[in-house]
Amino acid sequence: MGSPPATVLTFTLDKNFAALVFDRDEGRYIGTAFVFLQPHWAVTAKHVVFRDGLPRRNLGLSFAEKVDCRAELMFAHPTVDLAVLKFSESPCKVPLYPAHHAFAGSNGLISVGYKPSRNTQEKGPAVEVNSVPIFAVEKRELPDGEVEELVVFDGDFVEGGHSGGPVLGTGGGVVGVVIERSENEGEKRVRATSIEPLLRDLTFAAK
Repeated sequence: MGSPPATVLTFTLDKNFAALVFDRDEGRYIGTAFVFLQPHWAVTAKHVVFRDGLPRRNLGLSFAEKVDCRAELMFAHPTVDLAVLKFSESPCKVPLYPAHHAFAGSNGLISVGYKPSRNTQEKGPAVEVNSVPIFAVEKRELPDGEVEELVVFDGDFVEGGHSGGPVLGTGGGVVGVVIERSENEGEKRVRATSIEPLLRDLTFAAK
């Protein structure tokens, strides 16, 4: 994927920008979400909040300073793996904002996600932040004829709980959302779908 950038990507974010998605019916954490555009909106991967083709009905969000904030599905994108949750009493004062890898990825990216293997009784569930110095861009055609843009990177650090977590560029702008991982001949790859489809279809904002 090329040579890693020489500069180190650093920025400061609201410590409650990321949350763990909790299925209250199953009593377990199922993925990652992040506060986006509005303090009471959280974006995640659609497959995190759906089960057997239907939306999960009893969701919660666990933040650094507030555990088990009730949440409900507000919008599921019809073609890409993106969803928006709505919740109240947000502990996050500064939501994340959108960016694009072409403008925000020159110094590398950062991936954020829940890592179940670091979950301990003493410290509770853990959210992990990892540097992505090198990435590539792929495109794939969707059934409706549109093209999905994907940010792809090596991801030995990514576990299933990273689904729905943000991929951040310079300044902390969101360039993508982790949706899948694969392994081929020992090489683990992670794909994050672009945040752009949410910005093109803001019908959920009226709800």
